[in-house]
Amino acid sequence: MVKALLAQLQQTGRINALDLAFGEFIAEQDSGQSQEHQTNIALLAACLSSRLGDQDSCLHLADLAQPFGDVHQFPAIDSLMQQLSQAKTVLRVREANEAATKPLVLDGDKLYLQRYWQYERELARHILDKAANSMAIDIPAAKVVLEQLFTDRAANDVKQPDWQKIAVAMAATQQFSVITGGPGTGKTTTVTRLMALLKQLSIMRTKALIIKLVAPTGKAAARLSQSISQAKQQLPEQLRQGLPEQCTTVHRLLGALPHSPYFKHNEHKPLHLDVLVLDEASMVDLPLMSKLFAALPVHAQIILLGDKDQLASVEAGSVLSDICAAAVVSGQANTDSSPVAFSQMMVEHIQQLTSYSLPAVGHQVKPLSDNVLVLQKSHRFSEKSGIGRLAKSINHGHYQQSLALLSSADTTDIHWHEQSKLSKPSKLSGDKQNRQLVAQLMPGYSQYFRAIKQGDIQGAFIGLAHQQVLCAQKSGEWGVHQLNALIEKELHKQGLIDASRDFYLGRPLMLGQNDHHQQLFNGDIGIVMPDPQQKEVIKVWFITSQGQIRGLLPSRLPLHQTLYAMTIHKSQGSEFEHVYLCLPDIKHAAGARGLSRELLYTGLTRAKTSFSLYASQQSLQLSLQQQCKRGSGLAERLNVSNIPK
Repeated sequence: MVKALLAQLQQTGRINALDLAFGEFIAEQDSGQSQEHQTNIALLAACLSSRLGDQDSCLHLADLAQPFGDVHQFPAIDSLMQQLSQAKTVLRVREANEAATKPLVLDGDKLYLQRYWQYERELARHILDKAANSMAIDIPAAKVVLEQLFTDRAANDVKQPDWQKIAVAMAATQQFSVITGGPGTGKTTTVTRLMALLKQLSIMRTKALIIKLVAPTGKAAARLSQSISQAKQQLPEQLRQGLPEQCTTVHRLLGALPHSPYFKHNEHKPLHLDVLVLDEASMVDLPLMSKLFAALPVHAQIILLGDKDQLASVEAGSVLSDICAAAVVSGQANTDSSPVAFSQMMVEHIQQLTSYSLPAVGHQVKPLSDNVLVLQKSHRFSEKSGIGRLAKSINHGHYQQSLALLSSADTTDIHWHEQSKLSKPSKLSGDKQNRQLVAQLMPGYSQYFRAIKQGDIQGAFIGLAHQQVLCAQKSGEWGVHQLNALIEKELHKQGLIDASRDFYLGRPLMLGQNDHHQQLFNGDIGIVMPDPQQKEVIKVWFITSQGQIRGLLPSRLPLHQTLYAMTIHKSQGSEFEHVYLCLPDIKHAAGARGLSRELLYTGLTRAKTSFSLYASQQSLQLSLQQQCKRGSGLAERLNVSNIPK
C-alpha cells in the first residue's frame, strides 16, 4: 500500500524519484508497525525530502496541512507526533540519546533529516558562543582612529548619527557581527573602515592581525576585491597600509576536497586567521555556513555582510535572514515601527567611541541584539531614484505603489513593458514582445562585440556587464533557454556571431558545476576568445578573484550554459548597468510557484542605472503577494532565551 501511494504521488508530480526512494526506505525500516503508522511516517519522510528540494531545512508539522490531501490524509498533529516518537527511524530530541544516529529527527514540532538537524544545531551553537564573547579594545585609541576614518562625515552631529560609524563601533568589539542593508548602503565601505580600525589597534599592540575576505562565488569574490580596493582609496593614506583586498571563495578558503562534502579545514584543523569577512552572506546555505563556523579558531572574529531582503541560498536554509530575524535589528528602522535594540552596555560602548547618544531597549534583550545592524541610507540611489523607491515598495509588498512607480513618466530609470493579457505561446522565432526585448538589447551589445573584435579580454568583460537579461525561470516563453536562443539567433542574423559553432567567438557562458581540480566554480563567468599569443587557439577566459585573466581550452570546462540571459538566482553577487527582468506570464496563482517579492527585489537591485521589467500585472501582483519563507528552526535556536547584557 505504501509503495502504491508513493508511486501515485510521483506520477502526479508531488514528489520525485529520490523522495519516493527515501519514503520506501523509511517504510522498510519501520516494518512491524501498524499499516496506518507505517504509511504516515513513510509519506511524511517523502514530504520532508520533497521540501528539502524546495530548500526547506525542516518540516514544520504545525503548518503541514494536507500536502497529499487527494491521495492521503495525515492525522491531527498530536497523533502524528505520537506516531513519530514511536518510529524506529525517528530520534526524538530531549527524550532520547541525542548521540544516536537515526535518519529522521523530531525536535519539538519540527521534523529534520539527521544531517540538517546537526548542521542547524551546530551552527546555532557556534553563533551564540561567538555572540556571547566580546573583544577588549583600547577605547581612547579606537576613538582617535574612528575620527580619522570618518573625517568625511558629519560625525559630530549627535542628532544625525552616522550608522556606518556606529556599525564599526559595534563590530569592533564583537566576535560575531552582521552588517546588512540594501544595495548602495555602504556595507563594503563600512567593513573597510572596520578592518582599518582593527589593523591600527593591532599595530598599537605590536601584534600581527590576519584578516581574510571571502564570498560564496568567484564573481562575488572578484567584485568584493574591487570594492575593497576602491573603498581603501577613501581612507587616509596611513590607514590603508596592510589592509587586504584580495578575496577568495568560501570553498577555496576551507580547502575543498574533490568528490567529498568535507573540507581540509574543520573544527579539528581550524583556519589560520584572526578576522574573517564574509560578503553576500545571504547566498550561503546552511551546510556550508555550519562548516565555515566550525572551522573558525576560537579567538577569531567573523563579520557577515549581505542584504537580508535578497533571495536566500540556492541550497537549503535561509541563514542570513534567520539571524536577522532572531535579533531586533539595530540602526534606523527597517520598517516604520522597528526600534533601535541595543543593550545598555552597547549603548554606553557606542557613546564612548562615537559620542552618539542612542536609546537602549530598557529591558532584557535578545542574544543577538548587539550583533546585528541594518544600514538604511542608500548612497547609490537618490530619494528620487525610481529603482530605489521601487525596491522599498517591493520589500513592503505594496502592489499599487509599485504599479504607480512602474507606470509613472517621472521615473526615468525604470521601464515597464506590460505583457499582453492575450499573449500566446511563441515558437522559437518569438512573439511580438519577445522580439521587442531582443531589439532593445542589440545596441547594448555594441561595446561588447567591439572588444571581442579587438581581442580586448578585459574590455569584453566590461562590455558584458553593461546589460543583462534576468529570468525567473529556466524554461518557458520568458525563460532563460528561450531567450538565449532568440538572442543568439538575432546576433547571428546581424553577423556578430557564428551560431553554427558551439564555442563561437564572443560566446559568454556561466559554469553550472564546480571543478575543484581546475579551481572552477559554479557561477563563474567566461567569454570565448582567441589566445592573444596564439590567435588560432580558442579559449574560454575567466577573471579570477585576484583580478587576473585566465584562459582554458573549451574541452576542459565543466557543465556550462550561454549567458545572454540568466536566472535571477544566478545573478546574486553581480551588478549590471541595465537589467532586463522577465517574469512568466502567469494566468493563475497555482502557476506562480517560485515567484516572490524577494525574487523581484533581487533582480531589480542588480541594476545600477536602469531597469526594464517585462511582466504582466498578474505576475507582478503574485510576486508581491508571495514571500520566500523557508522551513527552518535556526531563528528559534538563536533566540533561545532573553539574556541581560
